Amino acid sequence: MNEPRCLHKILSIFILVSIISVNQGLAQSRPARRVNPALKTPLSQDILNLLANEISGQIIFNNEVMLAGAPWIREEQEFTETFYESQKIYDLVRSYGIATTRLDRFPRDRTFEYPVKGEFWILKPEMKLVARLEADTALIASSSGNVDLTGSLIYVPPISLKNAKQWIKAGIQEEYKGKIALMWSHPNREVAKALDAAGIQGVISFSSRERYFDPDQVVYARGSYRDRENLKFGFTISWRQWSELLEDVENGQKITLLCKTKIKKYQDKFETVFSWIPGTEPDAKGVIFTAHLFEGYTKRGANDNMGGCVVQVEILRALTKLITQGALPRPRRNIYFLWPNEISGTYEQIKQNPDLVDKLSININMDMVVEGARKNNAIFTLSECPNHLPNYYDALVDSIMNYVWRTNDIVYLPDSPRGRQGGQYFPRPMWEKNGSRDAFRYSVHRATGGSDHICFNNPLVGIPGVELNMWPDQWYHADTDTPDKSDPTQMKRIAFIGAASAWAAANCTDDVLTGLLESVSAFGFERIGKRELPQALQYLQQAKAADLQQALNQATNLCEFAVEREIGAVQSTRDIYSASQVAAQQVNNYQKQFQFYLTGLKEQMYAYAKLRASQIKAKSPKKPQPGKLEKQYAQIIPAFSSDVKAQEFYLESSERYRSYMKENPDALKGLKIDARQRRTVQNYINGKRSVTKIRSSVLAETGKNVDFEYLMRYLEFLKAVGWINY
Repeated sequence: MNEPRCLHKILSIFILVSIISVNQGLAQSRPARRVNPALKTPLSQDILNLLANEISGQIIFNNEVMLAGAPWIREEQEFTETFYESQKIYDLVRSYGIATTRLDRFPRDRTFEYPVKGEFWILKPEMKLVARLEADTALIASSSGNVDLTGSLIYVPPISLKNAKQWIKAGIQEEYKGKIALMWSHPNREVAKALDAAGIQGVISFSSRERYFDPDQVVYARGSYRDRENLKFGFTISWRQWSELLEDVENGQKITLLCKTKIKKYQDKFETVFSWIPGTEPDAKGVIFTAHLFEGYTKRGANDNMGGCVVQVEILRALTKLITQGALPRPRRNIYFLWPNEISGTYEQIKQNPDLVDKLSININMDMVVEGARKNNAIFTLSECPNHLPNYYDALVDSIMNYVWRTNDIVYLPDSPRGRQGGQYFPRPMWEKNGSRDAFRYSVHRATGGSDHICFNNPLVGIPGVELNMWPDQWYHADTDTPDKSDPTQMKRIAFIGAASAWAAANCTDDVLTGLLESVSAFGFERIGKRELPQALQYLQQAKAADLQQALNQATNLCEFAVEREIGAVQSTRDIYSASQVAAQQVNNYQKQFQFYLTGLKEQMYAYAKLRASQIKAKSPKKPQPGKLEKQYAQIIPAFSSDVKAQEFYLESSERYRSYMKENPDALKGLKIDARQRRTVQNYINGKRSVTKIRSSVLAETGKNVDFEYLMRYLEFLKAVGWINY
């Protein structure tokens, strides 16, 4: 062997090995590629990409058109067999190969009225069809009766309560007898009695969200027409039609109308489609989506709320496909989907399946979520879990909504990702070919009611619930709530948000928990800083000298209330975590963060109170300490009786309440607790909070104190009715 060449070869090998070793060392010591903190969610980018690529806003839109393409009136067999929407949703889900699907039917002890025919004609001065029910489904106002009549049209200005009483006293008036009134709104109560007494046969009115934005829309409306001697019906037409009639009447035209209605009565029923993705721990706490199929049977809205239903169907389809293909593992917890009659149907499903309540950690309710943002002048909103049911989900979904915002808007912040060079492009556009290019924006606000999530937030159920919603809605409850207002891009984004947040909750591994707790902590500190902390300081800032001690007590109580809510949100992750030693330690650490924070807040309140005392020449306040009554009532813990939980939901509508009040009509007299405070007391009864804690929570929620004497009297009343025990 040539010695120089051999040496050169040995040196080359040595250098190559050295380079490889150095590179390996660098690779081992190099930190992992960091995720932009502005985009951080509890889920990995790989899972986010999987969901974004699979979910289709166009499929959602196509399904919405199939289910609510127009506000048509119902076929006769729907009332005796199955409603169109529930059958279609059921068939659609089954067509995706999802066998874990039911169509539940429950009888209902009541009837409902449904308009099957309606015609509105002008006979004179020239015969003209104004509206027909088949084309104008909002024509007949609720509670109208069957009529086939003619009459002259007159304009009746708004009637005051004082004038209404005069009309009722006067009785039949020749100038109104047999006439049809053109009015600004449908009459209720005393005004309806006045029109009936005067001899008016019916009312023509308009109803619109914003009459100049869409002058042709008609909002479904009602009036007090039932069981009247003369006043039998109400018609609702568009602002354009109504204002033209007003113009003609005011110009002196003699107009004769022909009005026909046919109303039929049917036996009511509950129909609910119930489906689920099975988890590997099916008896543990999972996630339930809700979106109502029906809100009455006359109004059939695309956005309200067939859009919410089809978004969730797409979530179900996409997750099922990814699991079946092996792209996603089977989740640890079940993911449920419930499509019921709004509120009443959800309560009925809970009553029929009370064991389901123990298998849920969160309700995700979608109501009116698919309309185009720019077209509707709207923004996507989250209505949080209520204070009495703190939960991880507020922070979880906020992190995912933030991700969609930062990647689907031109965000003027230095930490926001950027899109293509040379223009204003979305960093990671999530849109559909036939959808808008609207930016995604959102807001988060305190808990509100008005939809199915209130059924879960009800203290007799006790499952935290949120509502996802687009607001405002220019076509809310109108016959123009049709798919042309919807946006496939918006649909895709909302389905992505729902799927990603549900997946994190249903498959909360230790890796997911780490990001989730970071989000819960950040969200909680920000929430306290925006809400309770400024209010607590205001109590001290505005206090008079004589009230400073009371203000300090109230400020401290509010701080405790706020921090305990955020600790509750941290603790709620135990409903979904793995229970490993690592997971338990993480939850404990984040709980401690808030406990240490509360110590500092209390000192801050006390220090500021002393400063205020020196400024307003008040006696220096003392640090709040529990008194004799607080200690006494801290030992008493009320709980709802087992036979009312998930079976009765509102005290005043329960049979046991009515029976008790019939026998004890003075039971609530002299009780110095107003209606809001009573409801708040009920909200905080959970078998864990003491009377003292309930009282302090009522003060924090309402800003009004409750004496122990009256609080105990109210609790004793609930016990006597049979709602609670100790």
